Amino acid sequence: MHSRRNLLTRFTERTAAAIRGVSQDESNQAPPVDGRNAAPCDCSHPRNGPYAHHFLNVVVQTHQGERALFYDDLLKGKMVMINCMSVKDEAVFQTTSKLVKVQRLLREGPGRDVLIYSITVDPEHDTPRVLKAFADKHGAGPGWKFLTGEPAAMQHLRNRLFTSADGHDHGEGSAQDCSLAMIRYGNEAVGLWGAVPARTDPELIAMRLSWIRSDQSAAGTLRRGGPPPLSS
Repeated sequence: MHSRRNLLTRFTERTAAAIRGVSQDESNQAPPVDGRNAAPCDCSHPRNGPYAHHFLNVVVQTHQGERALFYDDLLKGKMVMINCMSVKDEAVFQTTSKLVKVQRLLREGPGRDVLIYSITVDPEHDTPRVLKAFADKHGAGPGWKFLTGEPAAMQHLRNRLFTSADGHDHGEGSAQDCSLAMIRYGNEAVGLWGAVPARTDPELIAMRLSWIRSDQSAAGTLRRGGPPPLSS
């Protein structure tokens, strides 16, 4: 009973940290240099996109040292690919190297407007400086941002984007956690989302992006994908 109560207490504390608002004074300060002191959520800027209620607006930092709101600044109205990674695990998963090839294919085709976001699962190690060196090493091009931030907020964002089919979040180490094995892609402007295993060939990944473009008509009835709506 005590262990369950302690677990609930920790979960409540982490959730509260993930949704805490940013004060006006904080919003005028320069971004922190290592990403660990960034405020986890800016609730003073309500999300107003058509699918805003499906996504978190946590504060993240890019490998270029910029601070941004995940939904308002990076996701709203855009076509994106999203994956989870860590600098320490790249030798095992090698997803970044694969996405470099995908980005080159998109540049040669009709996918130059697709943005790539790589979310670190190890924010305490993967600071903006570490991620910038990592991005430079792999030759990540413009339109690709490596994201870090406050650990609890990053875990919450990771769970939200890579959740099970039953709509429940699963923490790190869970059998349902597929964040390092999958790539999410979507067109937020029209609410079309999908996922593909990270081991998929780059050519097939690039082809999937062509399926969700707003300027192409698709046969049949479209159904919205992506995360289920956030609970109130």
